[in-house]
Amino acid sequence: MCQCAPGVVAEALELLMRGAAAQAEFAACVRCDPVLALRLQLLPIDFCMQPDLLRALLLAAPVAAGAGQAGYTSRWRQSIGVAHLAQALSVRSGAGDAEAAWMAGLAHNLADYLDSDIVPPAHAADWLDTLDPDGWLADAVRYHAEPLARGRAAHPLVRIVQLAYQLVARADAVDSVDVRAALATLHMGAGEAGQLLSESQVQVRQLALRFGLVDASAQTGGAGFERLAGLYAAQAAQSALHGYFRQSDGSSSQTFGLLQGSLHALFGIEHACLFAPAVDGTLRLTALIAANAGLRALVIPPDDGHSALPRALARNAPQQFERGVTDAALVDEQIARLLGVTRFLCQPLALRDGQTGVLVLGDARPDLGVSPLWRFTLAECNEALRPLVVPAAALPTAETPVAPAMSGDDIPRDRVRRAIHEVANPLTIMRNYVNLLSGRLGADSAVQRDLGIIGDEIERVARIVRGITQTEEIAIPAASLELVSVNSVVSELVRMALGTLFTPNKVNVQIDLNPDVPPLPLQKDLLKQVLFNLAKNAVEAMPAGGHLKFITRLVTVDGQRQIEIEVVDTGPGLPAEVTSHLFEPVASEKGGDHAGLGLTISRSLVERLNGHLSCTSTPQGTHFLIRLPTLQNGEAPLTTTRYGSM
Repeated sequence: MCQCAPGVVAEALELLMRGAAAQAEFAACVRCDPVLALRLQLLPIDFCMQPDLLRALLLAAPVAAGAGQAGYTSRWRQSIGVAHLAQALSVRSGAGDAEAAWMAGLAHNLADYLDSDIVPPAHAADWLDTLDPDGWLADAVRYHAEPLARGRAAHPLVRIVQLAYQLVARADAVDSVDVRAALATLHMGAGEAGQLLSESQVQVRQLALRFGLVDASAQTGGAGFERLAGLYAAQAAQSALHGYFRQSDGSSSQTFGLLQGSLHALFGIEHACLFAPAVDGTLRLTALIAANAGLRALVIPPDDGHSALPRALARNAPQQFERGVTDAALVDEQIARLLGVTRFLCQPLALRDGQTGVLVLGDARPDLGVSPLWRFTLAECNEALRPLVVPAAALPTAETPVAPAMSGDDIPRDRVRRAIHEVANPLTIMRNYVNLLSGRLGADSAVQRDLGIIGDEIERVARIVRGITQTEEIAIPAASLELVSVNSVVSELVRMALGTLFTPNKVNVQIDLNPDVPPLPLQKDLLKQVLFNLAKNAVEAMPAGGHLKFITRLVTVDGQRQIEIEVVDTGPGLPAEVTSHLFEPVASEKGGDHAGLGLTISRSLVERLNGHLSCTSTPQGTHFLIRLPTLQNGEAPLTTTRYGSM
């Protein structure tokens, strides 16, 4: 884990909040942290143009805390001491670049900050290669601890960092023969070097006081506090990420550009590419993420069980690949070679055209797929990519006759827009806290399933709210449909409403699902809303409790296979005069939040699915029947499945 100094992170956040006026102070602050200084050197993040991404980077940065802070403080003091002395030696001798000397001195012990499982210590200096095309900076870090005699003819930056390290790390080094000889090559004497060392030590003490790294041994914190602090930091990072992705105009190119920025800044991923299903169903490289052109020659069959890419799609879950595994697909070896990585993670990702692609992340941490911050990043990317399709649940369709509204019901459009804007904020907070709880409550499958349902419903509300401002109904493109299991939608609805709608109202629920019912290409949200409306009406019709049954069956009507979904209650039934006008919008007698449009909207939604909704009612109860054709609009079944929708 690449830990940072908590005091540096805190001060950097304060300076970032002050805006452009504090840009110079911000730069001076972060250059005092080896990890932050290096990451910001490697990333093209603009202080003024991308403050949200910078804030997310800082909030997500792991900080030294608890028992490990004492060791961190010792490493940090050595980093600052060598950096300050190397810069002073460069300025005094006129050899080398002073800023490069600071960076090389700061990073000389970079291997001590990095996770050795991810970056072997021998390769830590490789991180610096992109900062200096000639490689002198990386060499200075790579050879800083070598004997001074070996560096006698080396580049001045290498010699300066070697000398600074010896002076800081060795007691009385200034009096040693090898140090005096090295000083002579810089035209400096032992007295002058001793003065620079003394000034450097003063600067280290002052910076340690400034950033709270004076007596780390006295600073302790329990694991619970550290975890809680980490959770709040992740929550704040998610808020910053939300603002960052809101810069997207909805286009795939801009959204993936933002995604690449977050990959670099938050997860240290420099090599990535994106594969997506082609017309023939095979996986091919897309141009949405710039990658090695050689990857275009690869064509991966969707049924190749050896390759991690098709496995990620089939399982709708991240899959790992590591070079050298004997039974791995050769195409995965080739992808790793062309990306220049030793391993990669394959992450399924919903694309704007309704398909699911595979994001290949080079040298990603093995646990990245379960990271709450990573899951939130994916959710924000998906949200930015999602097309603005009007959900029919938001308003009746243009073809549906609606009774004229009373003048008192007319709401100015600007008020509606303001209300929608305000609704979006708590929805974002709710979504963030669901992710927060998911990370806190562990891997319990029942808990995670319930949290998943809550998250899905929050997303559905968000889509409905977004559609309210649309003035025209937009046709649903075929590519936005997904293969949906009707039985799964019914089961999910019952699970979702059991503890919140059915049980509190003493309603016993029974489901009778035909396993032969095939999946349908349709919009899952529309069917779920219809079923919820019908279930809610049934519960309200049984104030003293009763029984509710959901039935699915496969039937043939006029030579066409159809799916029937029946919702049956044991209420007192509906009067004939009500049944005859059941699907017409009327003023509701229920009061409260009932607008008298529930069944009108439900029929409209079913018709948008090319189906039919009907009702029969007797004193023994009411039956609602939904009929859906197995093929929508006469089209053949979808050839590309959005995995995980079933």
